[in-house]
Amino acid sequence: MTKRTLFIIIGLLVLLDVSTFIVYWSGTGNQDGKTSLDFGLMPVDTIVENADTIPDVIVEDRFDTLSRQASYVSQEMAVVGGHKKRMTCDIKMKLVWPQSINGSSEFEDLKNSLMRVIVKRSLGSVSELTDSLLLHPQFVTPSSKFSAVAGPLNKGDAGSSSLYYRVFPYVRTRTLLEMVVLIEKNIGGKLQRAMSIVHYDRMRHRVLNLDDIFDLSHTDDIIILVNRGIELLKAQKNNSAMHEITELPVEFLLGSKSVIYYLPDGSISPAGSGIHEVTVSNDDLNEFFTDYYREVLNNDTHFLCYGYLDW
Repeated sequence: MTKRTLFIIIGLLVLLDVSTFIVYWSGTGNQDGKTSLDFGLMPVDTIVENADTIPDVIVEDRFDTLSRQASYVSQEMAVVGGHKKRMTCDIKMKLVWPQSINGSSEFEDLKNSLMRVIVKRSLGSVSELTDSLLLHPQFVTPSSKFSAVAGPLNKGDAGSSSLYYRVFPYVRTRTLLEMVVLIEKNIGGKLQRAMSIVHYDRMRHRVLNLDDIFDLSHTDDIIILVNRGIELLKAQKNNSAMHEITELPVEFLLGSKSVIYYLPDGSISPAGSGIHEVTVSNDDLNEFFTDYYREVLNNDTHFLCYGYLDW
């Protein structure tokens, strides 16, 4: 047998082996229950939901800090305690604002959701957000006509109001980012507090709604669990004025062990008593979680807490 004939036979055998492998792989490659995906044509959400794994490479989130403060005095006089006085308003803001989330800067829905919490509407940028609040305060009586005050105010007998905004990341996991907005109002010496949490999926880049986390067909069952927590809080604080809720709270922080519900000032006790926290364990809530959130809990074993933002 010549060398030429030997090389031809070896080449045919190699070609046969390769062909056999391709036929075998095409018949068995997707027997794990996953279907083959055309990554070029499918929407991103569909790819993530059907892919064998979500990429393991997780990029640190980046934030910019912005602090601004302004003072205003009303052009019109208000009657306060039987006397005419000019109303003053101080606004103080501190934002730890997202710049990139898991390597992406395409998260307009997160920014819009945060802005809606603060100013009740969407704005195009952080600059527009701060300008809207600082240049056009609409929350001080009796008038929205204000003059900016460059120097410190003499507040000896002026009716005063103040508004403090804090926006910051509170909890981060592999999948989730919890952004917290704290708003404090002091109107004529009466302090009011509000809190709102925006839940964001860092992997799929979408804001989560209530029904992404809870099976709302079991709303009544979840309310029962929260009311049990209120009863414990009532006993701890020895506050007989506390009462149960009838609607599911929409402000809550998610954790590896429990969900902390935040009940607004005046919701379960008289106004002025502040925001109340009620903790319900994940074990009790597990059957009322959605399949999506159960999967998040199973995969997210580490919850990183940034903590509250102080002035």
